[in-house]
Formats: sequence, structure tokens, C-alpha cells
Amino acid sequence: MANLLYVTCNVRPQDRSHSLSLGYEFLDEYLRRNPQDEVQVLDLYRDGIQRVDQDVFSALGRIEHGEDYVLLFSEEERRKMRRLWRLADQFTRCDKYVFVTHCLNLWFPAEFKMYIDAICIPDRTYRLTPGGAQGLLFDRHKKSLHLHAGPPVKFGQEQDLSVPYLRSVLSFLGVTHHETVLLEGDDPERVSEENHEKARHRLLELARRF
Repeated sequence: MANLLYVTCNVRPQDRSHSLSLGYEFLDEYLRRNPQDEVQVLDLYRDGIQRVDQDVFSALGRIEHGEDYVLLFSEEERRKMRRLWRLADQFTRCDKYVFVTHCLNLWFPAEFKMYIDAICIPDRTYRLTPGGAQGLLFDRHKKSLHLHAGPPVKFGQEQDLSVPYLRSVLSFLGVTHHETVLLEGDDPERVSEENHEKARHRLLELARRF
């Protein structure tokens, strides 16, 4: 039995989002073929991801220097750190990851970056060494799928940076098997039927072997 983490970051409702509707088609097909697997769902607009703020930065530095978390931290600091550790530990426990996202000004929405910051926690998903930071998940044979809707319009000659960024972070942590499915935008009124069906076909194919 595998654990799959399904993460969405889209402010649109599902009936107004190509990426969300296709993502759930993938998930339905995946569960039909893997009914024994456990799926955990995170909606980053709904689930209130803890921001890495001044309290968190301070707490992480004090933990690194050996301060007692229980005795010396305020209740607010402990509460924020518990929320971050819960997300990082959830990420660590899972074997497979599906990310359903869209582009906003050539990158992810802010909520997605907050989530990445929340799971990149020392001694949970990576460690600090004299030679630099090292991911801790390389021995787990983990894999990821990223369904991403690109910019709805051209931004001159500039490119959306979302996909390579996420792949770099995951590879650093130790998730080295990646699949990517791209859509030309997320608005149903703008995405071509051909592009939609091409992405749908690829996702259903991946669901059979993911």
C-alpha cells in the first residue's frame, strides 16, 4: 500500500478550472486501479498553510543552537512550529505526490511557495552539514506528478518558472522521479479542446502506472 499526497493550489472552483477537473479525473482513475492506497488531500487556499514568519525564523535558529523547545518557547512559537512540523512530517511519510497548480505572473501563487517553505524544514526533510544542505528522502523511491496550467497570455519572451522550480526543490529533498503534464492556461474559455484532450489522455495513461 502506498501513501499519495494530492496538493492543489487554485482559487477557481473546479467547474471553472481545467487543471482541477483533470486532476480529479486522474485521481479517480488512480484510486480505481489502486483502491488499497491512502490518499491525503491538501487545498492550499482552503487549509491555511503556516507562513515562515519572524517567530518561525527565530524558533528555527534557537532549535539549531540547542534551546529547549518545551521550556523556553512561547505558546505561539510552539503552535507555529507544530503546524510546520505536521506538514513536513506528512510530506516525509508519503510515497507519491501529485501537484495541481497554475501560473500567476510567471510563477506559482504565493500560497504554493508558503507550502514549499513549510515542508523544507531542517531535520525533517533535509539536514545542514558542513558541506551544505542535504535532502533526507533519497532512500524512499518517491515519485511526483505535476499538472500545471501555464500562463494564459504571453509575457513577451519570458518563461514561466514554476515547473523547473518545483522539480529542483523535490530533487534536492530526494524525490527524483518526476512526471509533468502541461496545460496552455486554466480558463475553460481559453484552453483549446485539443490541448485539454492531450493532457487528459496523458494523465489517464499515467494513472495506470503511477
